[in-house]
Amino acid sequence: MKTIKQFLESKDISQEDFDAMSAEQKAALYNELSKLNATAFADLQAKADKVEAVEAALKIMADNQAESLKSIMLTIEKQGLALAKVTNKETGESRLTVKSQISENMATIKNLANKVDSTDVEIKALTNVASVDSNTWAYNLPDVGQLGTRQINMEELFPSITIGGVNINKAITYWDWDEATIARAADMVAEGDVFPESTAKWKQYTLPIQKVGDTIPVTEEFMEDESMFASELELFLATNVALKVDDQIVNGDGTGNNLLGLNASIPAYVPVASGILDASIYDLIVKLIEDITTLRGSKYRPNFVVMNIADINKMKLKKDANNNYVMPPFVSRDGNVVAGITVVENNAQTANTLAIGDQRFAKLYSAAGFTLSRGTVDAQFTSDMMTLKVRRRMAFLIREVDKTGFRQVTSISAALTTLAS
Repeated sequence: MKTIKQFLESKDISQEDFDAMSAEQKAALYNELSKLNATAFADLQAKADKVEAVEAALKIMADNQAESLKSIMLTIEKQGLALAKVTNKETGESRLTVKSQISENMATIKNLANKVDSTDVEIKALTNVASVDSNTWAYNLPDVGQLGTRQINMEELFPSITIGGVNINKAITYWDWDEATIARAADMVAEGDVFPESTAKWKQYTLPIQKVGDTIPVTEEFMEDESMFASELELFLATNVALKVDDQIVNGDGTGNNLLGLNASIPAYVPVASGILDASIYDLIVKLIEDITTLRGSKYRPNFVVMNIADINKMKLKKDANNNYVMPPFVSRDGNVVAGITVVENNAQTANTLAIGDQRFAKLYSAAGFTLSRGTVDAQFTSDMMTLKVRRRMAFLIREVDKTGFRQVTSISAALTTLAS
């Protein structure tokens, strides 16, 4: 039979270490000691050599039990600061807590420890999350909810080329056939006659390289202490620039600092009366292909059409007089390919308009690529501030000689009316 002191010595646990333990840790040690002594006491009873020895063993077990309860209750009292009295903020009344119930029943608990009686102790307080006031702990998700934007896909549609070098003078120059002056004079020639004479000329063009960018000011501490949000700001700026580039490829008018975009680069479609009964956008796309390839089919294979989602859905939701969906045999089941033309949704394209062509003949030229930088402007250095900056330099080019491989429709509804007449 061992006392608690002897048991702690056998476990190499000092009294100071034991006193510093939590109630759960102490209870575990007392439980282990109780099992150990119970085994020893059973052996002692089996031998039953001396009544005095049995009585001594019982006293040790009782003392250990009393010491266990006292020690655990003392620990609970010391740790009870976190469970101090909680006041109901609405009624002003105090709610029952473990500490208050222990205090009210301390006399009974002491009697239990001293084996004066065997009265049960009822702890009425319900200890739950509400027992700890102003608890802000929670499981913190390691990411940030993202903003939604329209689809950004024009750079993916066209070939992209990175350019570099010195003395490029912020421009791209290129040579094309001067189609307006071309004369193809080849003809059948009789014996002795003079051969016909064709003419060929070339012309040089210049396209400026434009710059797009965005900035946002932040503090040095923000960049140092809030790394997750700092990276989100960089992504935010990059997305802003990507949205602007996407819009410029579709709508840039080539004036000022704007790119010369798709719609401003290509000729407008001139529909002709075709007698197409109840003409649809499906029919319009087929007639656009015809308009491009009739004279230049050896060069062009139109393969994309850019449309606003409103017009895409108007095309897909077309019904006949009996409310059956109209799906021509030259359209894929999902409606995303019409006569070999991939339908590209881009909502920078104005509703009731579209652009169609051969994507091989439009190119995006990028100088220096995508650049993210940090620096100080004005009085930021003395204010411990900095500015995040994202910039790109680029040009969108459809060569003069390649523009005939594209068409834009400035009014889908008007074109359908003409085709149906």
